[in-house]
Amino acid sequence: TAQKACAITQVVSMLFGIGMLFFPEKMMETYKGAPFTGDGKTMFLYVFGMMGTLMAHGAMINATMRLDSANATARGATCLGNAIGWGIFLFIDAVMAFGLPVPGVTNALPSSMPADGIKANLVLFAAIVGVNVLGWKDAGSPKPSVALPTGVMALPLKILLADALFWGAGTVLAPEKMFDMYLPGVIAKSGSAKAMTWVMIERMGFSVITTIISTLLITSAVPGDADTNYRIARSFVYRNFMFLGFVSRDNVIRAATGWSMPLATQNNLQMLGITLFCATQLGATNITVRKTKSA
Repeated sequence: TAQKACAITQVVSMLFGIGMLFFPEKMMETYKGAPFTGDGKTMFLYVFGMMGTLMAHGAMINATMRLDSANATARGATCLGNAIGWGIFLFIDAVMAFGLPVPGVTNALPSSMPADGIKANLVLFAAIVGVNVLGWKDAGSPKPSVALPTGVMALPLKILLADALFWGAGTVLAPEKMFDMYLPGVIAKSGSAKAMTWVMIERMGFSVITTIISTLLITSAVPGDADTNYRIARSFVYRNFMFLGFVSRDNVIRAATGWSMPLATQNNLQMLGITLFCATQLGATNITVRKTKSA
């Protein structure tokens, strides 16, 4: 069913998120990846954690849309978004694992990462795509006419999507320029971790883009539906608070490594402003809390 598809995607996304955020080295050992040292290790763990936060956001979206109280059509659109998103990652990993990178779009397999580990991903990702296609069909195969959100929480959602588009498009289309603005020269000095760092940055960009696609599919499936808009906006606010906690470590990292972060203040103020505005709009929304059995 669509609920089971969302639940499975929630669990897998959360496991990836937990591993990347809290047990990154153990996770790399699972993939039999070579260990890194020095600033290269610090840089890789930094972007690995950012990707973990994005994976956690995917879990949040599925966690709320799998519930009985969520709109069934919007849940079907969630499955469609999951299938598209994980399908993109299936393609990216496949061309990398089999040595067929798309020039200017995807990265080649780093020497620090055995192909077998990536090939194991292909089986898992294909299963998630398949489960979500079945979930989408179970929900009536909704085919939303993709449009910007309308109704309750429409403005916060549009702001969140615009911010996401800035990061996603920049990271996919011009990753070197994007990261050199924020961390000038750091990745270039990452040694053996450099190639794997770019792989994770590539995935971060595509993760943001696929989240935009999913959000538009879900909110367009039931245009103006207050409950659906609220659920999706709330997931973005939760994600942003995670990111604010993540970047709060930057002063410590900067002091320990000597890295230059010229846009740190601007970046933090941008995220803080967007997050507080959207959180305030959530708080100002009139909702009725019903007593239900535990989710």
